[in-house]
Amino acid sequence: MQTVTPSTSHEAKEIAWPAKTYVARRGTISFDKLSDFFKESYGAIYSAINQHDLQITEPPVAIYYSIDEAGKKTQLAAAVPVPEHAPCIVGFEYVYIPASKAVTITHYGSYDSMSDTYAILGKYMAEHKLQQRWMIEEYLSDPEIEKDPTNWKTNIYFVL
Repeated sequence: MQTVTPSTSHEAKEIAWPAKTYVARRGTISFDKLSDFFKESYGAIYSAINQHDLQITEPPVAIYYSIDEAGKKTQLAAAVPVPEHAPCIVGFEYVYIPASKAVTITHYGSYDSMSDTYAILGKYMAEHKLQQRWMIEEYLSDPEIEKDPTNWKTNIYFVL
């Protein structure tokens, strides 16, 4: 596996992506409404998961299906990983992403500063002639708890 090391501390690398099942709320959201969408969706998802007494061992994610830069909107899902055979929760969809390879990088800092990190991933994908099937952001920091964006940490995955 090859890596690309830019002038920042970011490094893109290939990994084995394990199969994962998510409880999700999907929508087409304008960029300026993403924060509200995530806050409302994750609150509802975690509430439903707690009512079903499901054990959560991984952080929440956003699964991006499309991004319209010109229209400043994206089709995505706010999602939380659950056990593979979790019971259905009314009002939410389930997203299954099979085991695969992925290219990943960790972003440190505000979500507003992610373009450079995405550029590194894009360069790696182009150099290795790879095509993504899913784009996933895994949120390791909760902005409601950690108020300083310089301390936020986000894993980004391009699942192949």
